[in-house]
Amino acid sequence: MKKEADDISDIIISCLAKNARISSQQICTELRSRGIRRSARAVLERIRNLEADGRIGGYTLKPISKNFEKVVIRLILITFKTSPIFNERVAMFTSYLQTAPFVAFAARTRGDYDWINVKIFPNTKIANQESDTYRTMFGDIIEKYTAFDLTIVRPPAFVQATNYQVQDFYNFLQGWIKEE
Repeated sequence: MKKEADDISDIIISCLAKNARISSQQICTELRSRGIRRSARAVLERIRNLEADGRIGGYTLKPISKNFEKVVIRLILITFKTSPIFNERVAMFTSYLQTAPFVAFAARTRGDYDWINVKIFPNTKIANQESDTYRTMFGDIIEKYTAFDLTIVRPPAFVQATNYQVQDFYNFLQGWIKEE
């Protein structure tokens, strides 16, 4: 029974990930195609429970390439160097990336690089300003910083960092500069 409930949840999440505006009736049709019968009302209740449990964190639009023509998308590869307070600094570095409105993706890696992140900016001036600030704030633990500006030919489905205001950028940086 638990396995079927997990399967239903996974199918609902998959349907919503493909189309956040899908109706509960359309999800019922998808479930029926897999041999699972549920009412539209039961599907809506399951969605509410998934939201309450934190398995669904929100709904976003699906971007298209044209939306990225005027923005700067920067892929950054980082190699760390050790320092006496390395763990504390990496925790601060991580917090910065987790809270920044312009970070679309950030991940710790294993191999030649220790960290990879993708940031989205409304223009080159702001992209360069953030890059300078970022490298200044975390230069004590950054051994190698490699950045690439990207031209999107197929946008990722997970992009959410494109909808912040320029003032949000400045407010975020101001908060971090004060903490230093």
